[in-house]
Amino acid sequence: MRKKRTIRLPCLLLTGLGGITLVAIIAIGLAAQPLPGPVAIATDLPTATPTAPAPPPANPLEQQEAALQPRFRAELNGLAQAPRYFIQASVDPGTGQVTGQMSVEYTYRGVQPLTELAFRLLPNAQAIYGGGSLTVENVTQKGRSLQTTLAQGRTVLRVSLPQPLQPGQMTALSIAFRAQVPAGSGQGYGIFSRSQESLSLAGWYPLLALYQDGWQTPPVPAVGDAMWAETSLYDVRLIVPSGYEVVSTGTAIERQDKAGQSTWHIVSGPAREFALAMSNRFEQRETQVDGVRLRLYTLPARAAATAPDEALKMMAAAFKAYVARFGPYPYTEFDLVEAAVDIGGYEFSGMVYVDYNRRVRGPFEPYRYLSAHEIAHQWWYNLVGNASVDEPWLDEALASYAAVLYLQYAGDAQGAARLLESRKADYGLRRPGDPPVDSSALLFSNWVAYRRTVYYHGALFLDELRQTLGDERFFALLQRLQTRYRYRMMTTGDFLREAEDIAGHDIAALWARWFR
Repeated sequence: MRKKRTIRLPCLLLTGLGGITLVAIIAIGLAAQPLPGPVAIATDLPTATPTAPAPPPANPLEQQEAALQPRFRAELNGLAQAPRYFIQASVDPGTGQVTGQMSVEYTYRGVQPLTELAFRLLPNAQAIYGGGSLTVENVTQKGRSLQTTLAQGRTVLRVSLPQPLQPGQMTALSIAFRAQVPAGSGQGYGIFSRSQESLSLAGWYPLLALYQDGWQTPPVPAVGDAMWAETSLYDVRLIVPSGYEVVSTGTAIERQDKAGQSTWHIVSGPAREFALAMSNRFEQRETQVDGVRLRLYTLPARAAATAPDEALKMMAAAFKAYVARFGPYPYTEFDLVEAAVDIGGYEFSGMVYVDYNRRVRGPFEPYRYLSAHEIAHQWWYNLVGNASVDEPWLDEALASYAAVLYLQYAGDAQGAARLLESRKADYGLRRPGDPPVDSSALLFSNWVAYRRTVYYHGALFLDELRQTLGDERFFALLQRLQTRYRYRMMTTGDFLREAEDIAGHDIAALWARWFR
């Protein structure tokens, strides 16, 4: 038996993974060992074909409580009709093959009888996820195969129901699927990809589209985000080779190890989607803020521009600022994971990816801004949702301005001022003829124009709104939005109405400068 050694740091936990060291995601004291040099991921590791998902527990909401802090668990009662996913899947990090079985329960809350369900198969898009594939092999209802149709470049799967679904009625479908994760395809953002270091799985299963006066299945844009889903509850069992750390949305409630395989049982709590990352080389550090476990997973680097300990301190400082400015974070944990992300970072429910090179090779300030932006999406995207394709400013502008709020809250007023001035200098104020802040992502073909309008003009509008309202009312507005739209979808009209109510008067002139 190998002798284990634990590295203890004040307020931190460091875990090094080498070879096939077994690691439980919920462990608090873990063994650390010297890291070997770069290793190739084995392709002959045992895998298992998943059987049908285990029957849902008698009280699925009770299991979901593990993902929420005790004071927020009662909020699950308001999600009794939210979509529920029960997924069992095997993942082979060497070949990039994912094989899964899924049961999804959907309660229809529309007005007219519903004749079909729609799912998004996002890895089939050339943009954002490009280079891989997601294939549905069959869909059944009570053992009966259902007719399916692919549309929009195989990114939409429509499932015809044998009997129309009436308002308030629930149906359950079983779906068999498989995904192929690309290696170095050169397409997309890198959020659905694999390398020798890690495997990133975003959008890896059929995702129920949002129903809002019909199924919302917009085209996958060339830039921006495609994820547009209502708050759901996930119960996921993953079968992976032993020695791989699984970092995901939600909280792992059990792990079983047998015959070279690990089965992870994870519940999400309220989540927009379920993403994960895997590696046998992650190093873990941990701290706590407001009762939330913050975990940083970095990849090995002999020398880095920003040390992992410094990155964790920054992560904690940003999180603390957002709890103070936006409101509490209801979950038990949050993870920041290093991956190969071409656009720098990407947000998911309960976790974010940040590009490995931004910490290892990039200057500290841009890395700090990027990480703070992605962390803020836990409030603006996950908790308060929006139409990410049609109205992306609602999460991207708020997440961009959040970096300023974090710096100010942390006592770096000069850094906050520099960040605002740099945005004005680089992107300018909105001029006549410029696209409005609430433009759709589909109007843009490149990141420079998209970020200029949606991220930075949006952030500058928020700064001007703050000056108009004053700090007390501005922060009251942000907290009201978090309270009223938690687990829901917010629109631009909702934002304007709430802002004017807080102001006590219309803000038409200010609004026109940025949105008309």
